[in-house]
Amino acid sequence: MTIDSPMDTDVQSEDDEPVARLREESTSEIIPQHLVDINDEVALVTNRDISWWRMIAYGVGHFYNDLCASMWFTYLMIYLQNVLNFSATLAGTLMLIGQVTDAICTPCIGIASDGSFIPYCLRRMGRRMSWHLIGVICVTVSFPFVFNNCLFCTTNTAEWLMFFWHVPFIVLFQFGWASVQVSHLALIPELSQSNHCRSSMSSLRFGSTVVANLTVFGVLTVMLRSTDQGGGISPQDITHFSMASLVIVGVGVFVTIIFYVVIREPSTGRRLSRLNSEHSTASGPFRMSWMSWLRTAQFYQIALLYTMSRLFINVSQVYFPFYITITQGFSKKFVAIFPLVSYVSSFAISTLLGVPVINKKLNQKAVYSVGCFAGFVTCACMMFSLRLDALFAVAALLGIAQSIILISSLSFTAELINENTESGAFVYGAMSFMDKLTNGVFYQVIQVLSPQGCGGTVTPMKCGQFYKTVMTSVPGSCLFVALIIVIFLMTQRIGYRARRHRHVLQEEENDGVIPGSDERTDGDEAIA
Repeated sequence: MTIDSPMDTDVQSEDDEPVARLREESTSEIIPQHLVDINDEVALVTNRDISWWRMIAYGVGHFYNDLCASMWFTYLMIYLQNVLNFSATLAGTLMLIGQVTDAICTPCIGIASDGSFIPYCLRRMGRRMSWHLIGVICVTVSFPFVFNNCLFCTTNTAEWLMFFWHVPFIVLFQFGWASVQVSHLALIPELSQSNHCRSSMSSLRFGSTVVANLTVFGVLTVMLRSTDQGGGISPQDITHFSMASLVIVGVGVFVTIIFYVVIREPSTGRRLSRLNSEHSTASGPFRMSWMSWLRTAQFYQIALLYTMSRLFINVSQVYFPFYITITQGFSKKFVAIFPLVSYVSSFAISTLLGVPVINKKLNQKAVYSVGCFAGFVTCACMMFSLRLDALFAVAALLGIAQSIILISSLSFTAELINENTESGAFVYGAMSFMDKLTNGVFYQVIQVLSPQGCGGTVTPMKCGQFYKTVMTSVPGSCLFVALIIVIFLMTQRIGYRARRHRHVLQEEENDGVIPGSDERTDGDEAIA
């Protein structure tokens, strides 16, 4: 037998009835039952709330972008230098222009998408899908011209004329690429509220990336092997790159149509995102605007982590062909074969991580640390002269590291957004802004430091040493910085912004303020 203290009694005055009724209504009507826990804090949905077919269809929505990105990052630099005979500085400048364009467009498109700034004729598609379609159109129009010689150009055409011919197509391509990337990433929290489903969609998205890269490498392997005489990439290979770009556009458009047929952006996404953000674990302003994100420390931590992850992946992808042909001395057919091996191993890992049962049991921070360790081993092995079989093993390990690091970094970003989907496109846009700008600057610095003559058919010994240094020091340094950030995040709960719902109610009870009166605070607005 126990005796209740006065504070524990169930006696309630008439003045307290409106507050009690408000508390009951705010819990039972506004907050969905599956989001209420015993601590009056709102947690993410843990069960699967999207079908497998829709998750797979979502995964192929970025396939077209991935096809183009594979050509852009893996072959653009060597194409400009060895096929079009651009100097290393001008080739790096074109890459920099593309990356800066992407960096500027990405956050702008994110803000426009969050604010539903879309053409009137596309409003029925939704704020995310409409920007996706705009991007696809721009990519389709511009990409074939990036990997083609300029019209009316001859062997005597000035280099600067060829340079300015490519600039507008690169700018238009990067605008379209950014539109597709931001809108597709922002669909993740719109389509699902489950953390595990979001991680699975990120894995399927990367799996689609792997398949796209395998497609590109397969096409170029067949084309380059048909004329391989033991040498490197040369101006005679321009036809192969031109045909490959046309194949990419055709396949990409076909797969994107499948994405549009299956995926429908939730028509109530705008209303639900507001509701979810009001009842998410966010503190301060329940609804996260872009200004709110800029005042969040964890936003900068995840942004730097994502930037270092992408820099590791992109630098090791861009300069891998140079490392294969110049540093290790293999023929041009291996320019497609070794990256193909990397992406086969990436596909295997991404498929494994994409299984919800496995994904649910994994700690993403620990998984990311494993990816960093695999990357460190890869960088260490590349410091030596490797035989053919050893380089196959290194390429496979590199693919495993890239897969783990990219999937985990995207999962961290989705966790950071939590249920604040009303500004999700801005978050992804800001992350990509830092990523693209940093990558562009690094590419230009590397190209400026490149020894003269590395783009020709005869390369000096110092070129081999230069690309060895690039493939080991730059990715290794990025992994080191990323690992330090992950160690700091070990003690943090990503995306957790403690809610003050109970505290606001208690203050209202003490002050006698009833929501609905003339004097309304921010907390009152959220409860009402």
